[in-house]
Amino acid sequence: MSKPNEMLTTRDFAEQAGVTPSTVSKWLRDGKIAGQKQGGTWQVPADQLAVVAAAANASESDTAPAPTESMKPSAPAATTAGGRKDFSVEAFAELTYLTVAGVQRWLKEGRLQGSQDANGNWRVHGTNLVREAFQRLVRK
Repeated sequence: MSKPNEMLTTRDFAEQAGVTPSTVSKWLRDGKIAGQKQGGTWQVPADQLAVVAAAANASESDTAPAPTESMKPSAPAATTAGGRKDFSVEAFAELTYLTVAGVQRWLKEGRLQGSQDANGNWRVHGTNLVREAFQRLVRK
């Protein structure tokens, strides 16, 4: 457990938040969490973990829209226990203007939300399709 006034590196913050360090850096650049640069590296107050947790709880209630007939991927979407639709990398690329390589890169960078299955294959969370930042990338 972190102390309230404790400062964390992006790596330590990422481990505690369950995301990648690059995601934490992006949140800092976008102003989604507070932090300060000290000696050229970001330091994040430990209390910002509560901000991340609150945002995660709010986004869990979002669900991806059902694809229209023209948006249906060739590989079907899998529905998780929570009702969220997850797509294969290839299917997600067909729904957007991203390439398969672009989807994979964005997953690794933390720009897209997803998870890896037991075989190491990425599943892209359908909630990405309703995120405001990605609306311009969704094929209509």
